[in-house]
Amino acid sequence: MIFKDRTEAGRLLGEKIKELIQSGRIVDPVVVALPRGGVPVAAEIAKEINAPLDILFVKKIPSPVNEEAAIGSVSESGLVFVNTNAIETLKARGIDVDESYIQQKALEKIQEMARKRDTYKVEPLPLEGKDVILVDDGIATGASMYLAAQSVVRDMPRSITIAAPVAPADENVLEMLRKVSHNLVILETPPMFMSVGQWYEDFHQLSDKEVKEILSQFR
Repeated sequence: MIFKDRTEAGRLLGEKIKELIQSGRIVDPVVVALPRGGVPVAAEIAKEINAPLDILFVKKIPSPVNEEAAIGSVSESGLVFVNTNAIETLKARGIDVDESYIQQKALEKIQEMARKRDTYKVEPLPLEGKDVILVDDGIATGASMYLAAQSVVRDMPRSITIAAPVAPADENVLEMLRKVSHNLVILETPPMFMSVGQWYEDFHQLSDKEVKEILSQFR
């Protein structure tokens, strides 16, 4: 299935989340979006289930040879996830990634995320005892969502649900996410997966202005 846009994807995900609420698996929900792409998706879920909306920043740590490729990720709280497979692949090509590179890039990303939170003017909601629904507009490697779930665990929620419209049919990725969540809700898991954007008609890069407008509806 190709989604028209993030709004449509969010509505469809919201219907699935509603089923979890009706079955009693989610009782006291807080929807937490991974900005920027996850925000419009999460907003539709929050409207559908009448829940508050929050954000959680996670940034990829870029490969030294390709800014677009991730070798790990870092959360705004400073939690770091390193993809050892990606590191080994680079090593096989004669490229060593040392600890200082990862620390430097992680620090840069933490500072960037702090500036973004200040831009959006959103104070984190208390998550203790809540059913946290983590939302993004799609999952590729799963590293960002895995780290987001690991970060939220520290807040002692009642449960964690990971929700996204699309993810690859890669059992390694899906199993990694199952390990850090109570519920995994993915609408589409295509076997031929190149990128998240290919599963949307409209996958434009959201501006900070768009994100702020969406978040303001919930404050």
